[in-house]
Amino acid sequence: MGEPEWLVSGVWLCTPNAEYLATSSTRVMSDGYIARPLTIDRADDFVRHLRSDLPDVASRLVARTGNADLPDPARARPNGALEQCPAPPSATFVLVRVAVRAAAEHRVACGLLLNFEARRLLVGTDVETLAMVLSDDEDLIDRYLEGCERVAADDYLGRYGC
Repeated sequence: MGEPEWLVSGVWLCTPNAEYLATSSTRVMSDGYIARPLTIDRADDFVRHLRSDLPDVASRLVARTGNADLPDPARARPNGALEQCPAPPSATFVLVRVAVRAAAEHRVACGLLLNFEARRLLVGTDVETLAMVLSDDEDLIDRYLEGCERVAADDYLGRYGC
């Protein structure tokens, strides 16, 4: 993978049976904390969500500018340069960012850490923007993990019923 990819808007996660798109989203908590959770959708579900949100976005644009001519969303396809992993990860962790505020402690699922035999791969949300962080750089991954708890993927799914 080489250099970290910082300003990507989404990351393809493909399995033999399905294609998923990992993106960052924004959630404003009751105390004003802006959370950046990781959202993972099947590619077709992502398009459906986008299609259902489009009329609202278009109406807000019309209210602001008097004009909105938005194209219909189309199902994206993974880039031909998509890197294949030689084997499934030996371990997968959901990364939960813990943010302590005066009024509350927020726990936000912000990324995935995939452990392979010879390397680790981080797919996570950037703390300050809607960008995604995609990297196998060990130093970057260690810095990202400093503010996160690692929860085994199976434990996370069992706990939150996803």
